[in-house]
Amino acid sequence: FYGDRVYGRLVYGTPKKDNHCTEEDYDVPSPEKFMPAGKSYNEVRLINIILVERGSCSFVTKVKVAQKKEAHAVIIVDTQGSTRTTRDIQDIIVADDGYGANVDIPSVLISREEGQKLIDPLLADPGTQVVVELNWDIPSENVVQVDLWMSSASVSSQKFLKDFMVKREALNEYLRFMPHYHVFSMDGTKDYKELCFDVSGKYCAEDPDGSGSVTGYTVLMEDVRQLCIHELYTKSMDERISYQQHPTRETALYAAEWWRYASNYLDECPLDGQSDTAKFGPKCSLRVMKKFNIDDEKVEACVAQTQEHKLQQQLSFTAWSPRALRINGWRYNGQLDGDLVTRAICSGFVETPQKCKALIEPRNPFLPFAQSKETGVSFSQMVEAIVATALFGICIMYFYKRALTRHVHTALREEVMLEVQSEMARYKQLGS
Repeated sequence: FYGDRVYGRLVYGTPKKDNHCTEEDYDVPSPEKFMPAGKSYNEVRLINIILVERGSCSFVTKVKVAQKKEAHAVIIVDTQGSTRTTRDIQDIIVADDGYGANVDIPSVLISREEGQKLIDPLLADPGTQVVVELNWDIPSENVVQVDLWMSSASVSSQKFLKDFMVKREALNEYLRFMPHYHVFSMDGTKDYKELCFDVSGKYCAEDPDGSGSVTGYTVLMEDVRQLCIHELYTKSMDERISYQQHPTRETALYAAEWWRYASNYLDECPLDGQSDTAKFGPKCSLRVMKKFNIDDEKVEACVAQTQEHKLQQQLSFTAWSPRALRINGWRYNGQLDGDLVTRAICSGFVETPQKCKALIEPRNPFLPFAQSKETGVSFSQMVEAIVATALFGICIMYFYKRALTRHVHTALREEVMLEVQSEMARYKQLGS
């Protein structure tokens, strides 16, 4: 929604008891719909922008409920009695709680003071129609600076790189892209099972496969390797200035080899690979570098000479989340989707390049945004599979128990009958 301007009618429903957390908790008027000639979907004369109050449930729950009530956007007002200022609110992350995959409308959090000014006229006269404009702007530059925080072992990071790669390449004359890797420190007096660079615990990374063989140390070394590839192969898009000559912020930079390597590395070297040359680690990295014509000797020399310096840089330059994006120094809020990020980038130019106009199409606010589908298994699908497996196991045990009981009863009956027949035979012998 960056670069968009959304006009709509502000609506507010007084919560009954659940603080806007359920559909039954409040009522709002539905937008007036009509179907334009030649269209296959309804439009509204003025979209609904629903006001809700923070508290009692997650941001995602409130937005999902508002979306079911036909909201096209949601304004979340800080909790009653809050004294947080607009500046304080900017430091709060309206984060996904893991259930926001189906949310396709924008939302914004504002201070209580600002929100109360919107709520009061709506409560004073419910018939009042308040029209508001929402826009998502970021600071503009001639060359847009993009900073991405990621991990070399993150499947979601690689998915975004693949999705964004073609669009980034199209904008390589107008863009400075810098990758950053998530590094953190831990108490060096404890054993963290190879999460860290050394026993000091100063530089550590997430263990991507739990009890598997890929460790935090392995991830750190791959992070450094990728930083070296980016450093060695970054080129200025202005032929008059080389990367080594310390170009200014007005100089676009591009590292084609890094993009090819980083966006394909986990496909070539998955965490559960079956051999050293096909599994996350140095041997597989060497094979991938050769595949993409990267000078592995220069990269390994860079790793050996600068690994601690690069790890210190990553530790010092952190973001609000291990997977984060900044555009012109401004925090990007939204899904890490190639199309949405491109929209945000294109809204950050002083003068929008023609290539931006070719890459993105005007968004229709009456149609939901369709995010590219994730491959793999979602958390809910995993839970469903576990429950189904457990139920199947219970059914198998139940029928096995019944069959075993029937078998035991039959065996006992046969044994009793044989014993009775044996005793009857002995009785006849005694009678004769």
